[in-house]
Amino acid sequence: MSKPCTKATDLSTMIYKFFGEYLIQQRRLSPHTIAAYRDSLRLYLMFISEKVRRPVTRLCIDDLGYDTTLAFLQNLEEKRHNTVRTRNNRLAAIKCFLNYIGTYVPEAMEQASKVLAIPQKTWGRPLVTYLTRVEIEALLRAADSQSWSGQRDRMMLMLLYNTGARVSEMVQLKVQDIDLQHQHTVRFLGKGRKERIVPLWSNTMYSLNKWISALPSKQLDSTLFPNR
Repeated sequence: MSKPCTKATDLSTMIYKFFGEYLIQQRRLSPHTIAAYRDSLRLYLMFISEKVRRPVTRLCIDDLGYDTTLAFLQNLEEKRHNTVRTRNNRLAAIKCFLNYIGTYVPEAMEQASKVLAIPQKTWGRPLVTYLTRVEIEALLRAADSQSWSGQRDRMMLMLLYNTGARVSEMVQLKVQDIDLQHQHTVRFLGKGRKERIVPLWSNTMYSLNKWISALPSKQLDSTLFPNR
């Protein structure tokens, strides 16, 4: 039986401020991310409650120790059969919370720093596969060539296949980024505003020429793939 905790209100106050002020107001995280943090901390506190044989409402900051956190992570993998990726996500949420506590409760910094030093586990990422030419052709045929949006989608797929561009780069393209007369290229503005020029295949150029000719606006600064 662990010693009685006399500072349970400190932990409850930190939890309230962590979710109500820090995650929502200061970091402005998405509801999905906040829900993931909430679930991780709920599991963490329930595990500690069982370990110290004290209700969650009577836990205090001193209970969130290094050894207890390691035991929780081991429990995730061995008892709950969580993947390494899920284990790492749970640990990230715990670290975020303890880092917040250490910032506002200086006397807890030494204890929090030990938990913050727990490393993430490495996990094997699956190799990125690719579509065969037959699969690409089937994907292009799947677009509805009878509708305007289907023609647009097919053109976008062709350009993605030709250039390997990101979708975010594709939707930002302007008519002026396509050079069908001289270099036969497309110009992308990627991350960090880095510019790159990619050559176009002859069939892509032919389709682009038809697409641009049918655009409602052919001004150079017009969007190449407008929505409805």
